Amino acid sequence: MISAAQALEVRSKMIGVLVRAARVASGKSLKECAEWLGSSTHVMSQYEYGRGGISLPEIELLAALFHVPVNHLWNDELADVDQAEERPPTGELLRLRHKEIGVWVRQARMRAGKTQAQCAELLGVSAETIGRYEYGDKPIPFSHLELLADLLDVGVDEVLDKNLPTSRIALTGDDTEVLSPEDSWARLPDKVKDFLRNPGSLPYLEMAIQFYGLPKDYLRQLAEAMLTTEE
Repeated sequence: MISAAQALEVRSKMIGVLVRAARVASGKSLKECAEWLGSSTHVMSQYEYGRGGISLPEIELLAALFHVPVNHLWNDELADVDQAEERPPTGELLRLRHKEIGVWVRQARMRAGKTQAQCAELLGVSAETIGRYEYGDKPIPFSHLELLADLLDVGVDEVLDKNLPTSRIALTGDDTEVLSPEDSWARLPDKVKDFLRNPGSLPYLEMAIQFYGLPKDYLRQLAEAMLTTEE
């Protein structure tokens, strides 16, 4: 049986392979990627070999550079690359994103009733390191973020930067592409289209939108309460 440390190392290497494949497919050099992230070619090379602990904000920026949905850089079933977009202010963006993700992790940990010590034990790091993660003082390696998300019963997609077009999550399974609004409408069943066209459906659609924005744990509790009432 492999240890948690070995599993994290393997996962980091897998992410590195995907990042390298996307970089090569997009025709970008290590130097271009390093400049995009505001780091060095050595750091970028370490990421590709799974040694540097690449963080989610850095993955988001690389996805923008490679012009791919962000989960193409951690899901080996997906691969697609096009052209780069205008360079964002990387230094300030990374600093703010690390802090945003840290706050998200801290809130998720507290909702789940977990301690920093428990999270630290899972990752094989110190509780102090978890504290630095939560305050955004230390970037969270993506492999660590995945494990924390599993422990805290949340999804990594919840903390993606929604302002980046590449933060759209590509679907897995038979339909792996990100659908346009026109394609999405074309694939809806006729009954659903009729429902959406009916002005009387507006209150139900507004209710659905409200539910869509609620946290998963709240929706789970609501569903359990409704089932209990029916019984």
